[in-house]
Amino acid sequence: MHDKIIVTGAASGIGAAVAVALSGHGYDVTATDVRAGNDVALLDVTDENSWSSLFDTTGPVSGLVNCAGIRTRSMIVDTSVTEFEQHLRVNVTGTWLGIRELLRRHEADTRASIVNIASVNAVIAVPGQAHYVASKGGIAALTKAAAIEGAPLGVRVNAIAPGPIRTPMTEERLVDPDQVQWLEGRVPLGRVGKPSEIGEVANFLLSEAASYVTGTTIYVDGGWVANAV
Repeated sequence: MHDKIIVTGAASGIGAAVAVALSGHGYDVTATDVRAGNDVALLDVTDENSWSSLFDTTGPVSGLVNCAGIRTRSMIVDTSVTEFEQHLRVNVTGTWLGIRELLRRHEADTRASIVNIASVNAVIAVPGQAHYVASKGGIAALTKAAAIEGAPLGVRVNAIAPGPIRTPMTEERLVDPDQVQWLEGRVPLGRVGKPSEIGEVANFLLSEAASYVTGTTIYVDGGWVANAV
């Protein structure tokens, strides 16, 4: 019997790549998104009843990857309270609800692993995205706190902080050669990353190979954070 894993935000981008990677490694993956279809189950990460219904359907799981997230761009002076709070609700509260549901359902004397998706922007601020930066910083901090509470239960909690990755969310920038050149100039490895590279790190963190890893954020960024000035 393969381990059951839930992946949120799995209709596209990093979430879809994570679901594919984990399936390839033999996991029984339940792919979810607010947009259901094509073997993707419906899940509104901001709705606790939606989470409860999902776990009622899947039964006990050994892993959860919180990929669901949103990002818009606007300067603080132009950002509405609604837009700011929506980023916190989807990115932070949505992640927290998933963590809470897994911890509540976790069976004694078993082990599980949670992987959250943060961002290099959790530690590198950029203009025009304060609401996104705040939410990703919140995910990194939440990961540490959840790891402390999860450890006595046998649940590890870690985060992945992607750098520039080619996804539908970043495509608006990556169609601009000047933007690509700027990004590649900032990344020591000299290229934009692939979603599949996030999937492989998620696989590591879910696996027993990472059995002594919890409460940390792994930067999958081609060296961006190491090169930050």
